[in-house]
Amino acid sequence: MKRQLVLIHGYSASGLDFTPLRTALQGQGIDAVDINVGNYVSLNNEITIKDIAEGLDRAFRSNPKFNADQPFDAIVHSTGMLVIRSWLTNYGAEVNSNNRLKRLKHLIGVAPATWGSPQASKGRTWLGALVKGDKQVGPDFLNAGDQVLDGLELGSRFTWELAEADLLGPAPYYSKGPDTPYVCVFIGNTPYDGLSSVANDPGTDGTVRWSGCALNTRKIVVDLTRTPIGADGKPIDRISITPWEDDRLNIPMIPVEGRNHATLISNPDPAMVKLIADFLKVGDDGEETQDAWFARAEEFGKNAKAKMLVNPGKDAGGVTGELKTFFGHLAGGEEMEGWQQFAIHARDERGDGVRDYLIDVLTKQGDQWVAFEEMYTDVHAYKSDPSYRCFHIRLPKGISTGTVPLMLRVHASSGTELMVYQGYGSNETQTNMTADAAPVEIDLSALADAGASLFHPFTTTMVEIILNREPYPLNGVSRLFGFLS
Repeated sequence: MKRQLVLIHGYSASGLDFTPLRTALQGQGIDAVDINVGNYVSLNNEITIKDIAEGLDRAFRSNPKFNADQPFDAIVHSTGMLVIRSWLTNYGAEVNSNNRLKRLKHLIGVAPATWGSPQASKGRTWLGALVKGDKQVGPDFLNAGDQVLDGLELGSRFTWELAEADLLGPAPYYSKGPDTPYVCVFIGNTPYDGLSSVANDPGTDGTVRWSGCALNTRKIVVDLTRTPIGADGKPIDRISITPWEDDRLNIPMIPVEGRNHATLISNPDPAMVKLIADFLKVGDDGEETQDAWFARAEEFGKNAKAKMLVNPGKDAGGVTGELKTFFGHLAGGEEMEGWQQFAIHARDERGDGVRDYLIDVLTKQGDQWVAFEEMYTDVHAYKSDPSYRCFHIRLPKGISTGTVPLMLRVHASSGTELMVYQGYGSNETQTNMTADAAPVEIDLSALADAGASLFHPFTTTMVEIILNREPYPLNGVSRLFGFLS
């Protein structure tokens, strides 16, 4: 079925960047008049990603090719994924009443910044403004797009709330039925080379993390309050986890050999372009099913993925210079299961963020619990609200089987002796998190007992940690509030 195709670029880019991919798509039989290349402003410090999504909607309503019921397809690069997902969620209606979901038939992410980018926090600095900022003299001169970069920052509130809306809502935005879009994601298996390699971080295409591009996610809630209570008012387990799919589409990453974040669209792989053209027909009468298409795509990406499984070594988070080129990226040599992100939010029982906290994952060596250093790579605290954090880890071989004993250790500080965070661990012992107190410890084996694993390669897992926040001391009248005698 013939539909309009919309192309949406990324941060600090322009629609012209799509020219090579647009030409390649025309070579696959897609009519040039049906390809609509978007162009938006990102280098303005007052503009948000939600604003850009509203601009997209205005552009739709002003174009006769996109009337209120006209179905269309979309290919998005980098930040473009956050723009189109914001357009879908900005509608505000429940899934079965969201006309935008019914209109968008196919959504293809090409190196999408689904969970942001490690480069975003660098772009907010003065140096970042010089490199990426608007160079045209005027009111936006040297603007680096602070609000857009805030949304793109690792662990941002924006990406957390967006995922809760469209990836983890009660009804799936991307389901197995015909009333929501079919979705796929391509990502390059190579970071930048040459001068651009200074930007490389392990486990990335140079800009986006391999574990932060797919739309497969789930949420783990670790409730350390006195008595965990569910939305229905009934007691619940201290650890709960959402299922993987539950009628949601399986949307993994599809690796592309020899491409990085930029060359995936500036020099598109011909086989990838053919897969894209075929995906745009999935679900149409007489065409390939999504499962059949994914089987072919998985075979296409098999060799590219193998190179993403090489362990760069435990100190990779600090590699510099030439070691950030591709071959240095593979310096570790030993194969692993892959990479994973954890987007973490710590809050109290009232919903307010816990800004100062520490988390350690421990594993057992003999009778001792020790830090699981083999998997640590990077931790980033969201600058606007450090109650949100993003952990990037390597997954050693065998970790996802659920047989490795693990414990979570949490310590938090209120910053004042008038208030204290309180948590209950696996043994239900109360811990008051004062400066000299021991942390709360909770055994994660309950996940394995439920048939789940904490670890899944090339995905992002959301973790919400809930603590009690109480006036101190806990027994009797606190110093925070009393009555005059």
